[in-house]
Amino acid sequence: MRFREDLKAYYFSTNHETDSEERSIIYEQTKDYLKGYLHTTFKPADTTGGTVKKFLPIVIFAIAVVLLIIFSINKMISALIFTFGGVFILFGIAFFLPGNKDEETPELPQHSKVPKAIPGAAIIAFGLGVIVPAVFAPSIGYAKAMAAGCGTWFVLGGLFFIVYTIVGYLRFSKASKNTVQGKCIGYIKMVDGDNNNSSTINHPRYYITGTPVFEYTINGVTYQAFQEDNMRTGKLTPYVGDTVELGVMPDDPYAVFYHKNTGAKIFAIVMSVVVLAAGIFVFCMLPSINDNGGFVVNTMGGQTRLAKAKFDDKTIAKYITVDYTIEYVKVTGTHETNGMPAVNLSNGRGLILQEKEKDKYPVGTEIYVVYPVDGSASLNFRAEEWEYTGTHEVKGLP
Repeated sequence: MRFREDLKAYYFSTNHETDSEERSIIYEQTKDYLKGYLHTTFKPADTTGGTVKKFLPIVIFAIAVVLLIIFSINKMISALIFTFGGVFILFGIAFFLPGNKDEETPELPQHSKVPKAIPGAAIIAFGLGVIVPAVFAPSIGYAKAMAAGCGTWFVLGGLFFIVYTIVGYLRFSKASKNTVQGKCIGYIKMVDGDNNNSSTINHPRYYITGTPVFEYTINGVTYQAFQEDNMRTGKLTPYVGDTVELGVMPDDPYAVFYHKNTGAKIFAIVMSVVVLAAGIFVFCMLPSINDNGGFVVNTMGGQTRLAKAKFDDKTIAKYITVDYTIEYVKVTGTHETNGMPAVNLSNGRGLILQEKEKDKYPVGTEIYVVYPVDGSASLNFRAEEWEYTGTHEVKGLP
């Protein structure tokens, strides 16, 4: 990647170690850069068309966030899911849109020169991994659809990082066949960590990463560049003034490679395979996943039940060992019997409740009641939460 001495996104140093004074300088420069970056980002362009193009992604993202909040408050699950997936698809499509040819974007060391089509396609696929299972959820079951979505994300994540690692390896291999001698002229350093605000300068998670900058000559032209995606902590090598062999991409004289990063590549492949295997495992489990236990979604507006839990003759047999009848009734009134909460039912019978259940059976509540023929204690299931799927006749079922 091309080194730009005047770029404030990183700090240039000739010290292979970073002392406390230099840390403070780097930190202050990073703050100034971020302030300038935000100012530039939200500054209108010179033309109306340019301003619209510049702010359109921000406006779309803001609208999407507002819609997600509205849909969540109003328990509009389908709209919530489609909007969430649609945001991914829109941002994935943005990777394929041509940029401003007159504007050269500075290259930053923590990035890689991966073709934009790869992350763009991955982000679109992530969005489809949310939307497609949701479309089929009413027919295949909500639990199965959610599992399919999670499995899709795992598989896509694993495949993306495998492809990402392979592309990086191929670039390194290609560059290693075209070598030059380069001299280390210094290091670019940047702030890294979980939190970079002014209150965390001495926080243990605040640290500095860096990478060496090399100067070399190709066909009489002198270049200054650093290796992509190669930021490190601690002492940096090689030392200033050392001459080392560099691999250079034939079609990009600023794409240089010095460190092989073999360990990082192996770790990335292993983790990618693990994630991919987890996704495949989820897909293998899909036939056994169902909504028999019900499916409830928590939103900002409260819980929304998308699928009722199922009970059948096997479920009833766990509690009632004799023959029984099943009736579908409504609560018509409430009262107390011997100090215990009870309800009147539309079939003329009553039902004694536990103290913790008294608020769950207001007037109008619909219930499945299972009556044993021997007159022993009945079994009841609220129709709002349960659905009978057995073979017995249900009297009074609408």
